[in-house]
Amino acid sequence: MKKILLIFITFFLISSENELIVPFEPMSEISYTGSHPAHDWTGISSSFKGGIVCDSFDDCIIKIQIPINSFDSGNSSRDSNMLYYVEANKFKYVTFFSKPFSINDETLSIGNKFNIEGVIDFHGIERSVFLNVSIFPRDKYLIGMTEFKISLSDHSVDRPSLLFVPISNNILIKCNLFCELSSFKNYVQK
Repeated sequence: MKKILLIFITFFLISSENELIVPFEPMSEISYTGSHPAHDWTGISSSFKGGIVCDSFDDCIIKIQIPINSFDSGNSSRDSNMLYYVEANKFKYVTFFSKPFSINDETLSIGNKFNIEGVIDFHGIERSVFLNVSIFPRDKYLIGMTEFKISLSDHSVDRPSLLFVPISNNILIKCNLFCELSSFKNYVQK
């Protein structure tokens, strides 16, 4: 038994030595924009957990977990209504896990765009999403930006109405994610 434990610990130390974990910086934001004929609104969250985890150059993933109640539209009544319709007491988080992708000098170059496939879990329903991500360095950060739409009906979310007209079924999601650039450059140069 001690031999198996020693082998396991040795394997963990060897494998984690090459692993890169880069958390998203506090200035990162994820927002949603809803639409209704009367007006549009945007809720923003920067209170989420996540980052990029790499086991090798060709095996990086993005993980994100956002508390539903962290989105702020600037209108507490509207935010409360959103929490009610997405059943935030039952489904507390939105999560995203990407499929593996590569990080290299080309990925880190100015204005690079690439596609990432992943799974978003919203309202207890998982859906595949395909993201076109723009990557660029700014000061000491690597910034990843993307936007995509999710369908409320695809996630079994009832749409609220205003003046007997429901909000749009499609919600625009925008991500502006900041990571420390030096972490990636040091990792690529190993």
